[in-house]
Amino acid sequence: MFLRNKKELEKLEQGKVELQYQAIVKYLANHDAPIDYLISGELAQIQTFGIPSISKLLHRTKQYQNNGLKRLDDTRAILTECMTDSIESDRGQHMVKHLNWIHSHYEISNDDYLYTLALFIVEPVRWMETFGYRPLTDREKYAGYLAFKSLGQAMGIADIPESRDAFVTWYQDYRRQHLTYHADNKAVTDALINAMKEMFPSILRPLVRPVILTLINDPELLVATGQKAPNKFSQLIIKGFMRIRKLSQKYINPWQNNSFETSYLGQYYKSYPKGYQSSILGPEKIVKNSTAGCPFHVSNL
Repeated sequence: MFLRNKKELEKLEQGKVELQYQAIVKYLANHDAPIDYLISGELAQIQTFGIPSISKLLHRTKQYQNNGLKRLDDTRAILTECMTDSIESDRGQHMVKHLNWIHSHYEISNDDYLYTLALFIVEPVRWMETFGYRPLTDREKYAGYLAFKSLGQAMGIADIPESRDAFVTWYQDYRRQHLTYHADNKAVTDALINAMKEMFPSILRPLVRPVILTLINDPELLVATGQKAPNKFSQLIIKGFMRIRKLSQKYINPWQNNSFETSYLGQYYKSYPKGYQSSILGPEKIVKNSTAGCPFHVSNL
């Protein structure tokens, strides 16, 4: 039941990727490596904090400092709403309109949008190469690019590179030019790590920071966010555990015949123990006090 097999992956290797990229990404995130995709998505958020123009806005709004756990849950839920039934579905389109409405309250540069979008294309690949049970294939990488390109287009992001390679090059250039330390970077990163601690029982919370900072696996980002790498012994233990996990996952997959999306873990959001409502996803100040223009509050009259 939990033994890994490649039958479904082999089916997804057939036909034009442009016609089934949503199915490929959904299978990877729901059956093949859901925990990997979940963690890499969370770590992608931290990657944005190394860019001062992004962290400055996040620090000013204090979303992570004051309500970091909700921000984490909201980001995951919004992506789930957008991508589960495809961005072209009614569900996906409705959430994109909601997301665009939220973003309309802030001044965000197109380049910062592009950088954030690129991270959701780059980070799962980097994670799987380091900590996953296998690296993603070129076809799977391209499917990820197409899925998030479609999200970016629906969000009205301009100048999205026309190939994955071009986007990766753009991302690397932007990071090289803008990844630098700022006090806001550190403040927001510390707040996110503290929020992540709330996801775990108190006895495990002291482990959260060293685990996250080890799994980031990016010395340049640690410098840019003012974080100190864990001691070598801690890193050795954490990476050793990840190697054992990597080896075991080559043969064992709890999600082979089960849906992560409909599982308890897939549906659990600590901020919303009874489940979330799409209309309340986003900064509380906006979704509760400024609903004018929100697609979930449009009058049916």
